[in-house]
Amino acid sequence: MLAVLLIGALSLLVYAIIRYYTFTGRYPKGPLPLPFIGNLLEYEFKAPHKSLAKFGKENPPIYTVFTPIPFVQITDFALIREAFVDKGDDFAGRPTVKVLDDAIAFAPNAGVLSSSGDNWREQRRTSLMILKDFGMGRNLMEEQVRSSIANYIERLSNTADKDHVDVGWPIQVMVANIINETLFGYRYTHDNCQPLLRFVEDTKKFIATSVFRESPLQFFENLSDSKALFLGMMFPVLTKLPITKWHTSGRFKAAMGKINEYIVDNVDRTLKEYDVENEPTCFVHAYKQRMEHNEFLDQTNLYACCSDFFLAGTETTATTLKWAMLIFAAHQEAQEKLRCEIHAVVGKDRPVAMADQTSVSNRFVFFKCHEKYMNFFRCPKLELASSRFNDSPTFWGYKIPKDTWINADIHYLMANDPVFVNPEEFRPERYLMEDGKTLRKDLVERTIPFSIGKRACTGEGLARVEIFIGIASTLQHFKISPSPGMTADLIPETMRFPRQQTLKIESV
Repeated sequence: MLAVLLIGALSLLVYAIIRYYTFTGRYPKGPLPLPFIGNLLEYEFKAPHKSLAKFGKENPPIYTVFTPIPFVQITDFALIREAFVDKGDDFAGRPTVKVLDDAIAFAPNAGVLSSSGDNWREQRRTSLMILKDFGMGRNLMEEQVRSSIANYIERLSNTADKDHVDVGWPIQVMVANIINETLFGYRYTHDNCQPLLRFVEDTKKFIATSVFRESPLQFFENLSDSKALFLGMMFPVLTKLPITKWHTSGRFKAAMGKINEYIVDNVDRTLKEYDVENEPTCFVHAYKQRMEHNEFLDQTNLYACCSDFFLAGTETTATTLKWAMLIFAAHQEAQEKLRCEIHAVVGKDRPVAMADQTSVSNRFVFFKCHEKYMNFFRCPKLELASSRFNDSPTFWGYKIPKDTWINADIHYLMANDPVFVNPEEFRPERYLMEDGKTLRKDLVERTIPFSIGKRACTGEGLARVEIFIGIASTLQHFKISPSPGMTADLIPETMRFPRQQTLKIESV
């Protein structure tokens, strides 16, 4: 009897393994997955880019990683462009992640980041129209950015110990204030911004729960193991079991709940101030104005859109600017060259404007190089999508199953594309032809930190205004260098955050 049971169990195991490899065989070939757990044991949680870099170098430009859910990785620029631009409709969906959907709490398929189908299309289109109107139609966006940056410059100027300046929080407040004013029509002062600072901390805690990185700064001593969240995404049943529920979803929901509370309070307050007779001066009012004419626009989606802008735009832009300060400190010659051009075009007193970027010849090559160089420090940009058609799309000879996760591995691309010679070096001049003036279009088009296609960053326009005016204004007023006796540390604490360190600023 025992022998029969053992033979039966072994037969079931063999059958399950055969079924598993039949399943994995439907996807582009990648690293060999182990039965049932896939490539989890090969995945380095503390440095996911290292695992993906290893996989990318050992496999074709389109391959699959099983975690155990299959992720199709694309590492070639031409293929990324084909998937997300040429065949954008096939790959415009969004994977359904129960843990994330539950945590967002507003409603399934709401907002821009996590939605798909017609609702996503309308939320994205409306958001882009509003930001375009603010930016190109009335220049409102740039005025708000300049105002917040002026406060940031003033705060740095008033710092007592300029040999040991922590630029992190001033930058964090500046960026959060810009988004806050864009969405809700008001901003905080640096001396009275505790609600905003608490919100920023809550946002950082939420981002810290990202499944693609280990706990920064001990996860703010709030989350014992971020891998538990990853397992919750892969095995949703763990989010229901009492012994695992808190670690796989509970902490995540708690962090997001605080963010939602701030968003809901501000949206509701801003809606009460809406006057149909006045021209909208913030995102909430502009969205409200359009709600009467579009069935897809409602208050739930408005909450979700505002939350998306904060989550996607606060920490990313702030971290980019923080790294920029360190890069300046480490590359004095490039900093001085750019500052001389800024002074020649703008002067030392006039506020920097977006119109100035076309006059500062080194501006473009510097910022393009900065975008590419930043790739070495920040988290891999994951352009996750899934087929939105009932029939599976055919791509590069593979009929990819419906709802497969597709990742344009922009981190790998910008670090390993052969067109970037010695990509780890900070060389702005790499973007220029031998004449020193003509741009190398092959490099420019491959520098895609905001991704490309229908799922490209909705807030790219605002982010570019923040980054250009923020960096140019800082260099216009200050020389940035390491604190006395120190060197700029360009080794990240995690895949996203620079190490805590002070800098020396000198008025120029």
